[in-house]
Amino acid sequence: MKNTFLKFWKNPCQLIYMVMVLLLFIGGTNVFSASFVTARDMTGSGVYFLKRYFIFALVGFGAMAVVRAVGYKAWLNRKPLWAFFAVVLVMLVYVDAVGIATKGASRWIYLGPISLQPSEFAKLSVIMLAAKYLGGMLRRGEPVSFFASGDHRYVQLATFIYGVLVYKQPDLGTAAIIVALVLGMYIIAGLPKGQLVAILSIGLLVAVGATLSSSYRLERVQVWFDPWLDPRGKGYQMVQSLLAIGSGGLTGTQWGHGAGKFFYLPEAHTDFAFAIFCQENGFIGAMILLLLFGLLGFAFCTITINARDRRGFLLAGGVTFLIIGQAVANMAMVCGILPVIGVPLIFISYGGSSMFLSMAAIGLLLSVYDEEVKEAEHEALPPEARRDNLRMVRNERWRS
Repeated sequence: MKNTFLKFWKNPCQLIYMVMVLLLFIGGTNVFSASFVTARDMTGSGVYFLKRYFIFALVGFGAMAVVRAVGYKAWLNRKPLWAFFAVVLVMLVYVDAVGIATKGASRWIYLGPISLQPSEFAKLSVIMLAAKYLGGMLRRGEPVSFFASGDHRYVQLATFIYGVLVYKQPDLGTAAIIVALVLGMYIIAGLPKGQLVAILSIGLLVAVGATLSSSYRLERVQVWFDPWLDPRGKGYQMVQSLLAIGSGGLTGTQWGHGAGKFFYLPEAHTDFAFAIFCQENGFIGAMILLLLFGLLGFAFCTITINARDRRGFLLAGGVTFLIIGQAVANMAMVCGILPVIGVPLIFISYGGSSMFLSMAAIGLLLSVYDEEVKEAEHEALPPEARRDNLRMVRNERWRS
């Protein structure tokens, strides 16, 4: 893999680890500041959410190391791939059937002190399915068509099933993200523009219909356009978010002094953690955070663009959409550019399932880089050694 990082980093993996450590430090600091009031009120300990945040981070690093060591080619084999799909499917059905409703929605499975959000697992599952089957089409030289027959129908079926089950929780925002992730992978696989326009048109009609069919969702859209229509009711969260961001000014109110977390801003340490960060660190702090996510996206895109294996290319692209796309969506949501859709800001928000799955996904992306390095080393071998090694390389590459 060519080194596109000039003289600053030896490889994209080095940059990814550096940015992740910085984001975890910033995120841990922000989660503590945003949550200590709520934590003390709920548990009597102001560091309750901070301790769990770093436990999730450690578990996430373990998952990332294991996933990377095994390698994405093994994870994309049929048996582990469909086993993962089945486990996620069972979890989603369980949540819809007997899940405990919290704040009007059944989205979590509670296992003692641990809560799992199956919809986060569904995001990674559809990315892996799309990487395998769309990548297979590209390897065989088949044109990518959303409406053609073939193995990629499995991807569409899995996305539809997951989307419906998540929509029933109800969680229209996450269901839309699951669909958008797969559509994004179709696009980078070479989906024709005409089909893209048709799919987006159909999706827009479905979204409008789903919004109009529910007074709750319609009210969410109305307060998105003007949260001050109901500043003490449906628009309360967005109003408080904008007030928190605006009060931060250029340099912020100083760490720990943001007023939003004192029971003014709901979900201050989860979905709206970015608002507290902006309040306490100001415009300058927000720009630094955007720069870090930009560097992370740059490293992800470098690995994606340089991946010659079509499955690895699509998998890395899907992970980039998952991590960077959701980060952009969260920050846009908190700033009122997008409606409230319940998307966490990875590393900055508190959320165990999101942290674990995101770091596991990064492990898959890093393994794409590792495989490219192995390929480059193999091609650098003398012809005699390359012939001796060729059979082993092929067997490792396509065991599915």
